[in-house]
Amino acid sequence: MATEQPRSSGSNTQRPLTSALAQHTQKKQWKDLSTPEKVVTATKTTTNYAVIATGAVLVAAIGYAIVSELFGSNSDTRIFGDALEKVRNNDQLQEIIGTPMMGHGEASSSKRRRNRRIHSQVVLDAEGKEHLLMRFYVEGPDNEGIAHLEMVKDQRNKWEYKYLFVDIPGGVRRAQRIFVEYNKDAGLPAIDDK
Repeated sequence: MATEQPRSSGSNTQRPLTSALAQHTQKKQWKDLSTPEKVVTATKTTTNYAVIATGAVLVAAIGYAIVSELFGSNSDTRIFGDALEKVRNNDQLQEIIGTPMMGHGEASSSKRRRNRRIHSQVVLDAEGKEHLLMRFYVEGPDNEGIAHLEMVKDQRNKWEYKYLFVDIPGGVRRAQRIFVEYNKDAGLPAIDDK
């Protein structure tokens, strides 16, 4: 198989091949730029850095929001996990609902749907104190129930249980309300705080 040799134009010196784009985009030194070119270059650079900085701030803000929602001590996720653990550890509920107990959000017609929203809201009372109200569902091998909780912010701005109970619907047994936590003084100043 014969190979063709590139033909030379007669001169023995070969120039390195560069594209027209590479020749066109060779940068000038800052000192060689005219004033309008310096303004354009500075504006482009500043805009690029501003876009990068804005993107970094947005990523950081979204990351902070996700981490604080999932792992913060006042997050709904953390409060739900703590309340579910208290329900699971209650002897009366273990006997009525059975173990293992599972907690989830709003009921869904689809058993495959796993991410069911936990219903919660924060309301202000007449004195301006924040109250967190939450409802979730508890299921076990023997029965199921609906857990309700109310928490009040204390003087240290931490949530404190006012009540946590589970309503067990009637059926074979009569309907029941099992209190897991009850603190009528939640949110009130402690005696030593006065």
